[in-house]
Amino acid sequence: MKSTFKKYQSMAVLTGVMMLTACSSVPPLDPIIGDTGKTFSAIANSTDVVSYGLHLEVFPDSKSIAGVGYSQFLITQNTSQVELKLDSRFDISQILVDEQMAKYDRLGGVITIQLPSAKVVGDIVNVAVHYAGKPHIALNAPWSGGFVWSETENGTPWIATAVQGEGCDLFWPCKDHFADKADTMEISLTVPQTVSAVTNGILMSTVKIDDKRHTFNWQLSVPASDYNIALNIGPYTRIQQSYTSINGESVPIEFWALNENAAKAQSLINDDLLQQVSFYEELLGPYPWGNQKLGFVETPHLGMEHQTINAYGKKYLRDKNGFDWLLHHELAHEWFGNLVTHEKLNDAWIHEGFGLYMQPIYSLYKFGEAAYIHTMYESYLGLVNCHPVVLEGEITSQQAFNSDIYGKGGWTLHTLRWLVGDQLFWQATRQLLYGTADTKALTYPITPRYRNTQAFIDIINQLSSEDYSWLFEVYLKRAALPELLQTRTDKQLVLTWKTPDNLPFPMPITISINGETAIYTTQDDQITLDVLPQDHVIIDPQMKVLRYLPIIGLCEENQAKRDNRG
Repeated sequence: MKSTFKKYQSMAVLTGVMMLTACSSVPPLDPIIGDTGKTFSAIANSTDVVSYGLHLEVFPDSKSIAGVGYSQFLITQNTSQVELKLDSRFDISQILVDEQMAKYDRLGGVITIQLPSAKVVGDIVNVAVHYAGKPHIALNAPWSGGFVWSETENGTPWIATAVQGEGCDLFWPCKDHFADKADTMEISLTVPQTVSAVTNGILMSTVKIDDKRHTFNWQLSVPASDYNIALNIGPYTRIQQSYTSINGESVPIEFWALNENAAKAQSLINDDLLQQVSFYEELLGPYPWGNQKLGFVETPHLGMEHQTINAYGKKYLRDKNGFDWLLHHELAHEWFGNLVTHEKLNDAWIHEGFGLYMQPIYSLYKFGEAAYIHTMYESYLGLVNCHPVVLEGEITSQQAFNSDIYGKGGWTLHTLRWLVGDQLFWQATRQLLYGTADTKALTYPITPRYRNTQAFIDIINQLSSEDYSWLFEVYLKRAALPELLQTRTDKQLVLTWKTPDNLPFPMPITISINGETAIYTTQDDQITLDVLPQDHVIIDPQMKVLRYLPIIGLCEENQAKRDNRG
């Protein structure tokens, strides 16, 4: 979700963003519209989206759009109404149900549409919403989302959308919930002749309308979360090539770069992307959307994991990681977020914790242990520990995407991998993603799935024949980190785990005594070592275990530092 490898650090600026929001001239969003993934109403719960369609014309000069949003519903509970969401700043000219004019009520961003007759389970209903207006302008995309209206240096329109936290209803009528993915979506975008219109799926055709306009027709034939649907408009060069997936199938690559950056984009594909895809496929399994495209598009904002057309705005700059971390992080989300999707916002760490952790794992793969440890240490220094990673109850997207779902989620995986071993850890990860650990021979289409935290715990426990629930209970469901208390006398060192709510935590620990290293387990909730005052003791010398160390401070200190930076 709002993705970048260093996103958890970038959350430090949220206070400043909120101040910007308060004083901006952009009208505030309806709370319903401004927060995606809210609990379905009874009406929304009576339908399952089969397909979406979006036919839009984009007018850069007036920063406005006009068109039709199509929804095909399967009725899952008897109903005489269906529901969609759309930002109230748009005017609706008419709504059709099965090609007949329909009555509807509109309360803020919620549209309740009356059906011509009551429908029963199994019926199909087709809805068309004709609308127009000026969409919400992003205040700081992708963190505060909406439309980004920009221009290239020569004044050509350069436009993008990013709506992960707010949702699809910022610019098209939809159910606005990641838990109801349409099976397919057809998108037609009409734009000025000077630019191209790029979105999810496969480009089926380009049609000239007149001397000033043309239409790009796209077809997405795999399920995708509706926040992943993105419009990208600009003077692009379309770079096309392919690679052979680990399953033997040819996968198309597309990178839509600003014309002047086409050579840079080609180098990025050759120098970074192909290696990164190979890494992911070897470790996890086939790229999930190989029957669509592996796509990136250059954007005027930093980045976002839009399925099959990831936003890239890092300007092709190399960084200290030795690879393009933004490209790598957005690519990670094709697996963690798009192939496997959190069941509720409460489990957003599955997207971002795994998404972050794949970068140090790639550093290990590419450069070795020192690069991995360095990256993990930097991540550790960014932990805040003010809120649990997995929150209880209904939460907002802003609550879900607190910074620790990135770093603390990644560190939980780091410790778990050490505890259960590489083979079991990656076997469990593949099982989480694909429903099987034997992934290399999977063919397209590959089925996406929903997962929650308990599902991953169950997979780990089943494969290991042990119960590791205690680890997730402390790391993910409590805010404070466990602390290893030390009591040293002339003859002994006694170590005791201190945990929030005194939860059990039988975590082993590596200890070096005068250069000799061994792993020690707790006995009666403590570890007792016979050591003399002159003995040199290092606890967890390679930082394999996530625990509180005074180098990061406590919650209040960490939050204050972030607020001051904001």
